[in-house]
Amino acid sequence: MIESLLPYKYKVLIIFVDQYACEIANDTNTFVAKSGAIDNTGNEEDVAILLHTSGTTSNPKRVMLTHRNLISNIESNIQSLKLTEADKCLIAMPMYFGYCNTAQFLTHLYLGASIVILDGMFFPKTFFFTVQNEQITNFTGVPSMLLTLLKYRYASKYDISSLRYICFGGGKMPEGQLRELIQLFSSVGFVQTYGQTEASPRITALLSKDALRKIGSVGTPIPNVRVKVVDEMGNQLSANAIGEVIVQGKNIMKGYFKQEKITKNTIIDGWLHTGDLGYLDEDGYLYLTGRKKNMIISGGINIYPEEIEEVLMSHPNVCDVCVFAENHSMLGEVPAAKIVLRNSNTNCDLRTFCIERLAIYKVPVKFELVDNLEKTYNGKIKRKG
Repeated sequence: MIESLLPYKYKVLIIFVDQYACEIANDTNTFVAKSGAIDNTGNEEDVAILLHTSGTTSNPKRVMLTHRNLISNIESNIQSLKLTEADKCLIAMPMYFGYCNTAQFLTHLYLGASIVILDGMFFPKTFFFTVQNEQITNFTGVPSMLLTLLKYRYASKYDISSLRYICFGGGKMPEGQLRELIQLFSSVGFVQTYGQTEASPRITALLSKDALRKIGSVGTPIPNVRVKVVDEMGNQLSANAIGEVIVQGKNIMKGYFKQEKITKNTIIDGWLHTGDLGYLDEDGYLYLTGRKKNMIISGGINIYPEEIEEVLMSHPNVCDVCVFAENHSMLGEVPAAKIVLRNSNTNCDLRTFCIERLAIYKVPVKFELVDNLEKTYNGKIKRKG
């Protein structure tokens, strides 16, 4: 039926949606002319999908992932979590989010397993009800979703014994709350993951057996993926030394669509330069410390805003936080913070709280109380860039 509507050359159905109308367009020539064509040749190296990066700056890029990229990451994900066709996943995130597209949708499609798509917004009651009634075996979400589960007082009324894994990533997960989740839902394996759209996306996983032993880590590389931490010259660093995280594997993107220069600066000698800072411990577990572009250089000292944000998020009255660089006449840059409080009527001395937990040069010079923080489509704080 659809094919009869389309020119034979393209076999593409284009639907324009706006506030007032939805129309099916056969003018694929105009579409291709505006967007640019991709030269596919009929093999596994062809581009299968274009996904926008979920970056926290105002310059998202379109990532070209090939059939081989996706299948490689799917197979690695299956091996990592020991998934089978008997599994049933619950999807609550947008399908255009790489984290959902590969790790959930395509992985279970590949297995011939079952997929349940959550109807409407994510609420704890709906989550527990669906897990119980559909016998869900695994779920993937972002930390903000998981934190709402802690507050739901009727959780114990539901039978979630079918749930083997809850995977999470894509944002800050306070260690204190993670410990609470693991203790409260002891039958569920909590798996912290790390990935980038450019890596199809999954790179590492901290499996549930190590969740407490290595808390704070994002785990070890999933099968068939390699990770190194390097200095500014590209030299591999020793254990516990902070540098840039780089990744190699068949899961690494073909490149950024119509962005050859940025692609060449990102993929060097077959290694994806993630822009993330971190270190590998003596056992090969990866710990992330921040983003290169977010780093604050104060009087020649590197300050990672994510470290300060984690401390502030541990305050019982802090709901959300963004630490950023503010210009300083002598030091160049100093840290400042925007804070969203749970209860704005409650007095809290955030400066003293930070002084007790951070080196003095890491303590924000000012704390700006705001009603909310601007975020990207998948819940990450939107930073200037």
